[in-house]
Amino acid sequence: IAPVRPLADWLRGLAPAPAGARLLLSLAPDAITPDQWQPPAVPLCTLSGPEGGLTPDEEAAARAAGFQPLSLGPRVLRADAAPLALLAWLALQHGSDLQRT
Repeated sequence: IAPVRPLADWLRGLAPAPAGARLLLSLAPDAITPDQWQPPAVPLCTLSGPEGGLTPDEEAAARAAGFQPLSLGPRVLRADAAPLALLAWLALQHGSDLQRT
């Protein structure tokens, strides 16, 4: 486990990633829905914010770092539930296609 650091520092430390390999859980109106997204054949990096979500500046920085906004629906999920909801959806829809690492 890495030490806690500001989001901007973490984003700067990310290696380049192929398109579609980074998802940002978002309530933004332009966020795609899970059925519009196809998982890439590479490891997936998902960014989920704290309770209340990321600030607009943090979300913009994540997008600039290659994260694609993905909506899990109109309801705000708890910080611990949102990533689990995405993992459950991925397992149901793409379980046989996903690589185990």
